[in-house]
Amino acid sequence: MVIGNDVVAISAVKLSWSTASVSVVALAIASAPLAGQAQAVVTPASVNATHAPGTPGVPQAPVTVFAEDFENTGGTPVLLEDYVGDAPLNPTYTADPPWLDPVECNGIILSQAGADQPDCQAATPSGMALLKRMANALGQVGGTDPQTNHAVAAYSNIVFPGTDRVEFRTERPIPIAQPNRYITFGVDAAAVNCDLAHPLLKFYLSGDGPDIPTFTTPINPCTDPNSTPGDNLMAGSFAGNSAVLFTGSELGIKMVNGQGHWNGNDHAFDNIRILDATPQMDKAFSPATIDEGGTSMLTMTVTNTSELAAKNDFSFTDSLPDGVSVASDANASTTCGNGTVSAAAGGSSVALAGGDLAADQTSCTVTANVTADEAGTYVNGPDGITTVGLNLPDPATLTVEAKGSAVGTATGSPGLLSGNVVQAPVDIPVNVCGNTVNVIGVLNPAAGNACVNG
Repeated sequence: MVIGNDVVAISAVKLSWSTASVSVVALAIASAPLAGQAQAVVTPASVNATHAPGTPGVPQAPVTVFAEDFENTGGTPVLLEDYVGDAPLNPTYTADPPWLDPVECNGIILSQAGADQPDCQAATPSGMALLKRMANALGQVGGTDPQTNHAVAAYSNIVFPGTDRVEFRTERPIPIAQPNRYITFGVDAAAVNCDLAHPLLKFYLSGDGPDIPTFTTPINPCTDPNSTPGDNLMAGSFAGNSAVLFTGSELGIKMVNGQGHWNGNDHAFDNIRILDATPQMDKAFSPATIDEGGTSMLTMTVTNTSELAAKNDFSFTDSLPDGVSVASDANASTTCGNGTVSAAAGGSSVALAGGDLAADQTSCTVTANVTADEAGTYVNGPDGITTVGLNLPDPATLTVEAKGSAVGTATGSPGLLSGNVVQAPVDIPVNVCGNTVNVIGVLNPAAGNACVNG
């Protein structure tokens, strides 16, 4: 990952806090689109944030585990540091002083229909109108009433705020219900005066230890392809392009602005979200029915979530059902970057270590040939799979039939006996005549064909 000009390697991390933690509960579970969340809602701790198995290769939306929409206020503008979010967490937020300066019109939570910020004396009336217009635009992005939607706005009138100063930070840890999940963030952002300095928004997971970036490129609402122009501004919904494999139970988030100039850098943000962007694992046998001793290819598909952030170092071990083993010609391989597949001939498991999905990569696969010597139905279910950083798949079933029980086919045939490949699964006298099979009771060969009886 890139922080300024420094490259940082990110793997599984755990953040700790010295502050007193809130009671651990699992947060909002229902999968939702990136464009706007209603509020910071919570659900009982017994519910974990997971995706249902989906269609392999088709990304699902990441799961929102925390959301702040700044709507727990009225028509009077308030500063970010004075705002308290919804129960039961009642989250509070802060920022560095330059981004909490009402005179510079920074850190103001306002709406277009609400009152002006009385302390915002340095900005012209048109400047205040710009801030309100951005709140309106973010209401359109988030699917709420544009007139009453609240957003955190910044005008940075004439004072340099400084590079990489904190513009938003949670003051207390946010509980995460389940470890070994990929965590990133989402935000709705708007900007005006894009012909001048652009805001450069960078999100980190924070705690007592080093801050962990969830991006390789800062969000720039002026130029990001997810931005939409409107009313002399740019606005859109964004997510981090890199996710952290998180092993802890609570975390904080921090947003810094990499733009230090005051001339321009006029923007607003809304709908801060912590996203569980854990990929989905699916599996299938092909063919799903084989003869005793035959071979089927087992394919495990790892599908990214729809924000398509990079995911590094996921792994799994799939213990095959009793009676199924890795074929002598395992032909094991993976398209998951940097991953190592373990599938020994005759072995009872297929494993992947250190798999990666690059940013914007939709999915990757792990494949290996398997076999079974005895007829039966073999269910490869999630109980036999251990994963790190992946959602468990639905069961996959391999059917093994006794030799001689399969029904022959003639591919592309317009009739029952057309073509040249016919398997007769009976041990009785049969007449084979050219392209025609005559079973007992139909003993006369087709005219003009040499006939061999068996």
